[in-house]
Amino acid sequence: MNPRPLPVSGTDTTGDAIAAIRLIDRAIRITRAIPQAVVCRQTAACIWGLNVLPSPQDDWPIELTAPSHLAVPDCVTYIAPLPDEDVTDHKGVRITTMERTALDCARWLPRMEGVAILDQFARRGVDLEALWHRPLNTWRLRDTLSLADPGAASPRESWLRVILVEGGLPRPATQIRVDLDDDRYAYLDLGWEDFKVAVEYDGQEHHTSTTDQQHDTDRREELRRRGWRVIAVRRDVIPGQIADLLHHVADALIERDWQPGPEGMTRVLCRIRAARRRSRFSPARRW
Repeated sequence: MNPRPLPVSGTDTTGDAIAAIRLIDRAIRITRAIPQAVVCRQTAACIWGLNVLPSPQDDWPIELTAPSHLAVPDCVTYIAPLPDEDVTDHKGVRITTMERTALDCARWLPRMEGVAILDQFARRGVDLEALWHRPLNTWRLRDTLSLADPGAASPRESWLRVILVEGGLPRPATQIRVDLDDDRYAYLDLGWEDFKVAVEYDGQEHHTSTTDQQHDTDRREELRRRGWRVIAVRRDVIPGQIADLLHHVADALIERDWQPGPEGMTRVLCRIRAARRRSRFSPARRW
């Protein structure tokens, strides 16, 4: 069974495209002027075409790896040796390879961001299994690698999967195909086939028009008739309403006979309480 085609990363909006072009131009100038500088981490991921920019309006610092400190305006330098096989040229920029970029992002970024980048690289053909055998393997890197899944169609779907797993829920499958009438079928973003519970991200890019909303309503009603419970997650749920989301999904799974046991239930409740505390006392963050 073939999964549905997934969108190419890094082409979401005109603003993102302009910001990426501006970033590439700056990176070209820097790496031409400084032979020992190699663009790395999130900057490299963006130049490889991934959707990683926090905001199209931001002038992002260029992240560089070099054998010694470099004092370059609007840049962040990481001092680290880079084997020749981890360096390449892409779009005129001296840059870490896709594999090394994925490795560095998984190792150094917060888990949700690292997983989102791994998911996108996996869709582009990077062999994540091979990264397990790299010499830079660490506990943190292994933890992030274990959560990667090429089935996520957007970074927010990646974040959703991480939130659910960190919340103590069973790991959901991605891109679940459900056969409908007249030889049609639907794909569910995330879900548990055994319990017929699904979680879908309703992004502002595709779910705001009246036509889109009616299509979603009709589609989910058809899925409901086939026994599926579909939980739609709006953009504003992350990060402010994560506790409510975990509570909602856990209730749905338990109603469908998920049995986490006493320890599992305690773990879920503790994660929900922790998420609620974070939403109350942590400063707002752009996602």
